Amino acid sequence: MDELLWKCLQGDKRAWEAFVDRCAPIIFATVRRVMGGRVPPGRGASAEDIAQDVFLRLVQNDFRLLRSYDPARASLATWLTIVARSVTTDFVRRRPLPTVALDDAPPIPAPAPAGGSPDPVNDLPADLLSPRQRLVLHLLFDRQMTPEAAAAAMGISLQTVRSAKHKAIKKLREHFSPEDFR
Repeated sequence: MDELLWKCLQGDKRAWEAFVDRCAPIIFATVRRVMGGRVPPGRGASAEDIAQDVFLRLVQNDFRLLRSYDPARASLATWLTIVARSVTTDFVRRRPLPTVALDDAPPIPAPAPAGGSPDPVNDLPADLLSPRQRLVLHLLFDRQMTPEAAAAAMGISLQTVRSAKHKAIKKLREHFSPEDFR
């Protein structure tokens, strides 16, 4: 295989075809195993499309990735499995943002009148956020405190502030997002 790989790197077309014939089963099997039904709906890519992307990455920039293969560290099959797993995982993680046609978008509410509620967090359902989450959001967004300052003011750790903020935002997103995107 070393001679075949060397010929590929020299630009030998027949060597590349032989390389693809030998390595395609390894790459396809890895892509299928990693995909495992985890491709987000609407992405329309098949295992063959992702495997093609693996081969493209191997040859891009004058075979830069393929040249990085070191036989002293792993066999070619192991190295190709790692590359294919990485490319497939990157593909699965890239999720398209949900879109809504402008005609189907909910209307944007008018701003509250001057005498409206001064604290929009209090306009939420009472059981949506915990008291700590409400306070963290108030300190971070209404009073524009840094997470460090909010942690000091509340007498809790910085990680607790970040965790409460993350959980509160997640709950708010779930509460305000359309049913179709949950």
